Amino acid sequence: MVLIYSLLIVAMLFFVLLPITDARTARMKLSVVGSLGALLAVCAMAPRLIH
Repeated sequence: MVLIYSLLIVAMLFFVLLPITDARTARMKLSVVGSLGALLAVCAMAPRLIH
């Protein structure tokens, strides 16, 4: 699980550090970081909900 968490965090950092050149890039960046954050939250909470 630590590998999955670290990969998601690295992917989020990659998209956070991309330069914003126009509005389309800003929307893409916001949607990707938001969806990866939601995926990270689900991955963190799912094992706790099963037990």
